[in-house]
Amino acid sequence: MTTPTSRITDETGAPRKHVTAAPDWTNPNIGMVALITASWHAFGEQGLEVSRQGLYKLGLRTGAYMLQEGLVPADCTPTDWGRFTLDLMDLTGFHHHEELLATPERYEFRVTKYPYLEPYRYLDAPRDICDLPGWWDRGCLATINPRIVMDKPTCFNWGDGECRWVYTLAPEGDPAA
Repeated sequence: MTTPTSRITDETGAPRKHVTAAPDWTNPNIGMVALITASWHAFGEQGLEVSRQGLYKLGLRTGAYMLQEGLVPADCTPTDWGRFTLDLMDLTGFHHHEELLATPERYEFRVTKYPYLEPYRYLDAPRDICDLPGWWDRGCLATINPRIVMDKPTCFNWGDGECRWVYTLAPEGDPAA
């Protein structure tokens, strides 16, 4: 497979580096993070809250679409959702992850190498930038299975040696669900 070249050239006429050669900076994830960060810089905590609310509402609709299209089962478990999340992570450039626990009640995985820390630092992103897009997931889960609770106890952006996500099935009637 050949590496694609850019349609634009440098001053010598040689093709420039193709956009796929800089995935840490051109991934759609960075676009979302840049928008959240710009909102935070302009409006402070209120900008982050609007981002959380918007992503959550988007997740409510996206979750319905996922069910309609059969991307996740109607009786989705934490493990179903966690493994679906790993597929999404692969799609968005998070290729270094490891499944830690997979049961019908709990699913845990960790990311061992985070591809976007350099752009996050460059953008001066908020400390919780790794979790903010998770509000989209939380909205999806509210539609798909409101008993699945998502937590992110460790994060590279917080100085931890890994990012870890945990999905737990709350008991029936639990106010956390």
